[in-house]
Amino acid sequence: MNLRRIKHTLLRLSPEEKTIGLGSLAILIGCFIPWYDRTDVLAGKRYIDTAFSGDLGVIGFVVFIMSALSLIVLIAENMHLPFPYLGFKRENLLAFFLGQSAFLTLLTVSIHTKRALEFTDAGLRFGIYLALAGSIFGTFSAFALIRKKQKSEILETLEQAEEINEELAEAVSEMEADMEEELDKMDLDVEMEVEEVAPLHFVEDAETLDSIELSLNEDDEGEKDAKKNNEESSTPKKEEESDPEQGNFFTREAGLEKSKEEGVSESKKNNAFYDDK
Repeated sequence: MNLRRIKHTLLRLSPEEKTIGLGSLAILIGCFIPWYDRTDVLAGKRYIDTAFSGDLGVIGFVVFIMSALSLIVLIAENMHLPFPYLGFKRENLLAFFLGQSAFLTLLTVSIHTKRALEFTDAGLRFGIYLALAGSIFGTFSAFALIRKKQKSEILETLEQAEEINEELAEAVSEMEADMEEELDKMDLDVEMEVEEVAPLHFVEDAETLDSIELSLNEDDEGEKDAKKNNEESSTPKKEEESDPEQGNFFTREAGLEKSKEEGVSESKKNNAFYDDK
C-alpha cells in the first residue's frame, strides 16, 4: 500500500519536482561515496574521506541533513506528512535547502582542492562530484518551480478577473434588459391613456366656449343685481313731500280755515283804513 502510494505520488510530480527529488537522492547517495583521498608517502598509508569523515565531516553532515529535509518537503504534501512550513511556501523551502547544500558542497570542494596541492598523490573522488551536481540541478529546478508557481498564480488571478468581468457584464446586460422592459411597459401605458382620451372637434369646442361665456355673463349680471340691491338697502328713503292741502284737511273740516281767512280779510281792511288816512 505504501509503495503504491509512493508510486502515484512520484507520477503526479511535475518535471521540476522530479528533478529536485533526483537531485536530493543524488546528494544523499553521494554522502556515502568517497569525497576525497590522499596518500602519505612517508607513512606509506592511503586515506579516503567521505562526507562524514575527516575534519570537514561537520559540513558533510549538514549537507546530508539539508538534502534529506528537501526530500521530505517534496513528498510531505502528497504523502500527508506533518511538516512545519513556518509560513514559507514549499518551493521556497526547497530552494533554500538545496541552495545551502550546493554552497557547502562547493566550499568543501575548494578546501579539498587546496589541500591536494600539499600531497603528491591526492584528489577529489566521485562522491563529492555527485553531491555537487545533484545540489546544483536541484537548486535550479527549485527556482524554476518558483517561477512556475508565480506564473500559475498570475494566470489564476487573471482568470478570476475575467470571470468577475463576465459576471459583471451579464449582470449589466440583465439590468439593461429589465430597464428596457420597464420602459416598454411605461410607453404602452402612456399610449393606452392617450388612446382613451377622445379628441375634441372644432364645433364642440365652440359650443363649450359659448356655454362657458354665457355662464360667466350670467354670473356677472347676478353680481351686478346683488350690488344694486345692497346699495338700495343701504341708502335711506327720502320722506315724501307733504301736500299742503293734505295738511289743512283737518282744519278745513273743523271750520278753522274759514276763521283764518276772515282774520286775513279783516287785517287787510284795517290796513286799508290806515292807508286812506
